[in-house]
Amino acid sequence: MVQVARCAAIALGCAVLTGCGSSGKSPFERFERLPTVEDLSTVDLGEYVVPIPVYPGDGAGPTAATQVQIEFELYAAVLPEYERTLTSNFERLQGRFRNKVIEVCRNTAMEDLLDPTLTTLKARLADELKPFIGDSHIERIHIADPQVKRL
Repeated sequence: MVQVARCAAIALGCAVLTGCGSSGKSPFERFERLPTVEDLSTVDLGEYVVPIPVYPGDGAGPTAATQVQIEFELYAAVLPEYERTLTSNFERLQGRFRNKVIEVCRNTAMEDLLDPTLTTLKARLADELKPFIGDSHIERIHIADPQVKRL
């Protein structure tokens, strides 16, 4: 009986000292830090010129004085191992991709289009483009040279 208790105590001590968890890293342990700009590859997703109708509050249709146009260059920043996947998916689905960018721009509120940082537009683009881009893990969306012009 004493010997059985001693063996159980030794086994318990070994389990405590060596740990009983898995050797794999948790999702939080895998990322020691977020990727920096230097860690990322940039993929050019094209230039866009999107005319956007602006509807007056009375429900009337758009007029020439209530049209705006947003022009910008779109880039995605990804980890280098996903660059090839993103590029091939973009080339394969470019028409649908461009249509989705236009749709997102046209459905974005005017206040968000006039925001100098375009934070809302970038977030919406990242969310809406994921199905077209596949499992390429976009880290950042960058909109270069944005210009909103009244037509």
